[in-house]
Amino acid sequence: MAAVHSLKVFTIAGRTDSAGAAQPDTDQEEMRLLGAMLLRQGIGPNASDLTPNPNAFRVRQDTGANMNVKIGSGTTKRDIAVVRGTAAGQGLYLVRLDAATVTVAVPATDGAVTTYYTANLFINDAAYSGTASRAYAQFEVLKATGAYPSPTATWSAYMELWRWTLVAADTTVTDAELDAGLDSRVASHTVGVNPLELQVFS
Repeated sequence: MAAVHSLKVFTIAGRTDSAGAAQPDTDQEEMRLLGAMLLRQGIGPNASDLTPNPNAFRVRQDTGANMNVKIGSGTTKRDIAVVRGTAAGQGLYLVRLDAATVTVAVPATDGAVTTYYTANLFINDAAYSGTASRAYAQFEVLKATGAYPSPTATWSAYMELWRWTLVAADTTVTDAELDAGLDSRVASHTVGVNPLELQVFS
């Protein structure tokens, strides 16, 4: 039997439609929208014990002098983030970084002017203009000149993690450069409302 008025219930005695008929499937959007009622986008506390985790998803220079950065707190399975979708009905994605850090390539600088960079966490979801066969989280560093880059148009769910600039023709990324700007750590939104009280970076 079809759902009445297109309303579906999946948390009461299994999943039923509005007429009470059992439904065999659980819609992914419905699951994500449940979290959307409890959480707002942002970076969460330590995934192990829920203590503050100010180093979650931090951006640091790679080992050695090169055009890579490392993203992560340096401890496995501690960094969590909530990434909210912007498409209608998309809901939000709860992301955990299982590795201590992830190495991400930084595009080459402009040879003549300062280059502006952002490090981003985004969801590659084929259901919302993504290219992945299924939804998964990715990091990517974007660049631009004259101003910080806009997010990629196909990202319907993303979070900007860090901002920095490099001088013309620079060939390395250092912690000093990553931390030079007052807005290096991009201010995250509050992640939770009751019952979760999570941290805010500012």
